[in-house]
Amino acid sequence: MNLFDMIAPAQPCVGARCARKRLPRSRCDYCVTRCPTGALALHHHDVILASDRCTGCGICLFVCPADALEYLSPLMRRHRDGVLLGPFTLPVAAEELMLWHTHYAIRAVAVDLTQNPHWLRPLAELNLWLQRRGEPGWQCVTVSPEAGEARRRLLRPEGARVPHDAAGRRAAEAFSTAYRITLDATRCLLCGACGRVCARGAIRFSEPSVTLDSSRCDGCGDCAAVCPVEAAEVVAGEAVPPVRMALYPARCERCGEPWRAWQPGEKHCPVCRRHAFSMRGG
Repeated sequence: MNLFDMIAPAQPCVGARCARKRLPRSRCDYCVTRCPTGALALHHHDVILASDRCTGCGICLFVCPADALEYLSPLMRRHRDGVLLGPFTLPVAAEELMLWHTHYAIRAVAVDLTQNPHWLRPLAELNLWLQRRGEPGWQCVTVSPEAGEARRRLLRPEGARVPHDAAGRRAAEAFSTAYRITLDATRCLLCGACGRVCARGAIRFSEPSVTLDSSRCDGCGDCAAVCPVEAAEVVAGEAVPPVRMALYPARCERCGEPWRAWQPGEKHCPVCRRHAFSMRGG
């Protein structure tokens, strides 16, 4: 017996990149809420994947902002002349369809919605999405049984997968929901933790300002998970232009430490304001 035949293939799982494994206060649950079979579930804060319930539809791959799903690939689908030809037996994410639209110029799908009703909602979501972008929606078509070259081409469809990583989805703007970042200046300590944890650069600290760029936000919520005072929040909503919030140099009269303040003329740093005595020995 061949040695490689004795080695069982690796089972799909949730890897170390999962926000709930990295950040104890993370509330990310996109894969859990979108899994159509309940294969992904929360257990003592962690996300657990039950391989025996996973059908391999790949929806979790297209909604996870951290690329945390391992040993799982998108379905190989057939297409020809701008028409997606299947398979259609499993549920699909609108995010995946947008990637087919972007990468392979797919504009129609040969699906029988009476036989595959689970495709109705994602197709409707895709078309609403395309409408907001000013593009025509996908059409449902039937493959003609007529003889000829067109039929022969359809009988020799091309098989392909779409890139599912978060960077590829961002480049294709394949996020069905827009998110808005808010930062409560009355609570924020300007510690910069939210900016450091944001892998997308949606929150950027500089000497004179902090910039909230919602166009870069994929809704992962890492910023809210690391904020010690719950000043950062990510909410679903209409995308807004980048917001630049000015910062001002200041020196604390109590502990003598310099810091960046929200208002000019502030006299006490956030640490000293929160404690009756100086926590820095000043």
